[in-house]
Amino acid sequence: MLAFPHLNYPQMETISPDELCREARRHVPGWHAAEAVAEEIAKGGSDRRYWRLTCGNGSVPATAILMVYTSRRPDNRCFFPATEVLRATGARTLAVYHHDSARKIAWLEDLGPKDLWECRQEEDSMELYRDTLREAARLHRTTLTQVPGEWRDQLMSGFDAALYQWEQDYFFDEFARRFSGLSEAELTRLRTSAPLARMRDVLAALPRTLVHRDFQSQNVIVRDREAWMIDYQGLREGRPEYDLASLVYDPYVHLTAAERAELIGFYQDHRRETDGWETTAEIVALCACQRLMQALGAYGKLGMGDGKRAFLRHIPPAVANLKTVIASTAALAGLEAVLDLRPGALTDESPALPAA
Repeated sequence: MLAFPHLNYPQMETISPDELCREARRHVPGWHAAEAVAEEIAKGGSDRRYWRLTCGNGSVPATAILMVYTSRRPDNRCFFPATEVLRATGARTLAVYHHDSARKIAWLEDLGPKDLWECRQEEDSMELYRDTLREAARLHRTTLTQVPGEWRDQLMSGFDAALYQWEQDYFFDEFARRFSGLSEAELTRLRTSAPLARMRDVLAALPRTLVHRDFQSQNVIVRDREAWMIDYQGLREGRPEYDLASLVYDPYVHLTAAERAELIGFYQDHRRETDGWETTAEIVALCACQRLMQALGAYGKLGMGDGKRAFLRHIPPAVANLKTVIASTAALAGLEAVLDLRPGALTDESPALPAA
């Protein structure tokens, strides 16, 4: 019997457990006589929901993933063309067994429950990070013009000055106005400051390739000691350094300065040897600043705006990482003041959001 507790998505209100069981038998290879049980996978901040289905009759595969999504986020539907794009680059990616686009339900290959975050303290964790970066490089060597039009048109819009501006505004609206000790006038001055405007202009003028966009430790599954990317529905054109910074400045994992430098150097050497790609420390820092501003905006929105307070615990390491990035280059001088949090900002039950 297939039981799904707390199903409150509109498209699933009229689907019985028996019907879902029949669909599992029809769509998952080898499950024609499956008796399945389901366990919800509860992590992340998206509006997608996942269940791990386990088949008890010795079938191979023994498990599969059911994904249910909504139309509230435009990137949800992009997961499926992004899967095809990743496969075309040669990167490891899961199989989509069946996608019911009308009901917004998909049956997916289960890559396993262990992600890179869970491996962070293992003896070979740095080798897992290096393998993760090699997989990312497969994507980063691909330009949008190399993607067939049928998939290209279904991906999210690429990074440009407007998207960089949106990320910065998101940081100020959802994080800085909630938690910073600066006044509203001081925040407005920093929001419109020359370093942020220059960062947008510099990054937007650089050539773009395909990027994951949310390339952090919980979006990399480790299976058989190999890295597999997941949650790549935000795949789009951008700078490879954005993904690189997402991984090495990930607030979920404490990496030392030496480990970060080693991984950045490894990625640069790997790209230099395979396709001659080069970057600079300043571009890496600018991308890291953008990414961490976006992440802090998300933590503020999820933690306070959406009431998912567990995300607030990621703010201190993200702030520390961003301070490190700002201190690493003169191009970001003056931005560190916004990261001085007001007293009690993270312990208040409901930090007041000032009027706009």
